[in-house]
Amino acid sequence: MLPVGRFVVILYLLSAMTVMGQTTELPVIELDYRQSNYSVGRNMLMLEDPTNALQLSNVEGKPELFRPMTQEILNVGPSASTFWLKLRVVSKMQQEWFLHVRAPFLKQVDLFTETRPSYDQIEMHITNVGSALPYHDRPVLTNQTILPLNLIRKDTATIYLRVRSNSIIRVPLEISTLQHIYENSQENDIAHGFYFGLIAALIIYNLFVFISIRERSYLYYVFYIFCVAMNISYIKGHFLQFMVPHFPQANHSNYSGSLAFIFALLFTNSFLNTSYYCPRLKKLGWLIVVSCVAIIVLSLSGYLLLGFQLNWLTVGFFLIYSNLIGFAVLRQGFKPAKYYLMAFTALLAGILIFMMKDMAVIPENWFTEGSYQIGSGLEAIILSFALANKLNTYKREKEVTQAEALAQAKLFSQQLIGSQESERKRVAAELHDSLGQSLGMVKNKVLMIKRDTEKPQLREKQLRDLEEMVTDAIQEVRNISYNLRPLHLELLGITQSLHSLLEDVVETGLIGLETDIQNFDNLLTKTNEMNVFRIVQECFNNILKHAQANAARIQISKKDTMIAIRIEDNGVGIGPVATEKGGFGMIGIRERLNILNGQIEILENKPSGTIINIQIPF
Repeated sequence: MLPVGRFVVILYLLSAMTVMGQTTELPVIELDYRQSNYSVGRNMLMLEDPTNALQLSNVEGKPELFRPMTQEILNVGPSASTFWLKLRVVSKMQQEWFLHVRAPFLKQVDLFTETRPSYDQIEMHITNVGSALPYHDRPVLTNQTILPLNLIRKDTATIYLRVRSNSIIRVPLEISTLQHIYENSQENDIAHGFYFGLIAALIIYNLFVFISIRERSYLYYVFYIFCVAMNISYIKGHFLQFMVPHFPQANHSNYSGSLAFIFALLFTNSFLNTSYYCPRLKKLGWLIVVSCVAIIVLSLSGYLLLGFQLNWLTVGFFLIYSNLIGFAVLRQGFKPAKYYLMAFTALLAGILIFMMKDMAVIPENWFTEGSYQIGSGLEAIILSFALANKLNTYKREKEVTQAEALAQAKLFSQQLIGSQESERKRVAAELHDSLGQSLGMVKNKVLMIKRDTEKPQLREKQLRDLEEMVTDAIQEVRNISYNLRPLHLELLGITQSLHSLLEDVVETGLIGLETDIQNFDNLLTKTNEMNVFRIVQECFNNILKHAQANAARIQISKKDTMIAIRIEDNGVGIGPVATEKGGFGMIGIRERLNILNGQIEILENKPSGTIINIQIPF
């Protein structure tokens, strides 16, 4: 009974022979001294093996299995099939020739060269290279795929090339001397050196900026362009050469590409502040994260081609996502977003040109081959400029904020001085009009007592009157002192002090008051308790003076690490201008809350009035 694998191969060979039915004449490529480079082009035959099971013994000597090339360069896009190429070569001069496969990313490249050193002797030279094999196993140690042909002078050699890829199948072939290959690779080497040098300089610069200012956008940018550079180095063969020469399992664009998308997403969210400008669109980024994780999982599980195809889809989705986010943020007035859009547009153009070249939609030349590098290089430069522009924008905004804060502080200082003068005037008036008059009356009463020393009954009454006057004067001193600083705050605590304050509010007879105050003594420092007392005092002063309310309610509660104060009234309410700016009293409340690290929220009460919510941490 035949093994299953052999049975599949036999079925495939029979079907191929049925389809082709006849032998195709294969031209011979003649190599002589007139030139040092020959493009193979269509001078070869091609065989697709979707089973990946054919061996040299299955295709050797069976020209009917092959079909003529219809392309100058074999290019079929992403494919899981193995492709066999057959060509015939004769060398007319004593010269060492090499087959140059200008696609360093091919997973498997096996060269079989059949020569005849003599009439009755056949030799088969086998060379195995590819991106899935260790770098040091290559016959020529370079990032390019170069295979010696081992030709014998004036002998027509039959060459079979077996190629397979975990990404796209694109096999540009030329036969050249080693001197020609190295002489003509100098321009590419200079271009690669310039690109990677530029990326290295931008990484070092922005890494130092991150260390200086601790802005995460710079760190995400550094990791992003590093991963993009690693992705390009894989395509050019440098990743295997320098990064993983002994670990070719990691040599695939799926890994660097997925990490590049993740860091690009982090950079986008940090640079454009998507949490603030477009939180809903930001959630779409999770699809990119899921896609990247799926690519890595598929690649680690051995499904590299499927991961590569998902990678292409992720490219399209991310570029749509980045443009939506960029335009949404730009419309809301964040000017650095225009540089973000310019950068990713340059990358988009480069990737699209490169992909169309890989799919044989547009011809291959120096520009289409280097479009990915050009686009990513422009993107790296523009994004670096965008980061600098964002830093300058923040600097200008900080200067404006500081100027506004300085103006506010100046205004507050002026109002504070005015308030101090008003308070001194009030205290002076109270001392003069109230305490001064009381002491004057005490003085007069003393004089009357001295005058009526011979009238015991009258003298007794005047002493009682004097005692009442002194008692009233003492009470007036206490009232004045209490308004300046409530001493019982230190004696009774903040909770009882607020109860006393609110009792005084009720005694005015202007409003009805409902209280619900939990004990929160000793949760704050004495200084902060004084600030809380003054805030509540100022709120009720405003209600009594401006709200025209006849009912109010205060609720103070503590939860977790927060003291919550809620004050409601049924007055005329407070306008939006007063809410944002307010008079000196509201400015004072906000200044005290800044000291307490607290927050205030002013809402409209239904059907009328105002609600003030205050949160103070402890």
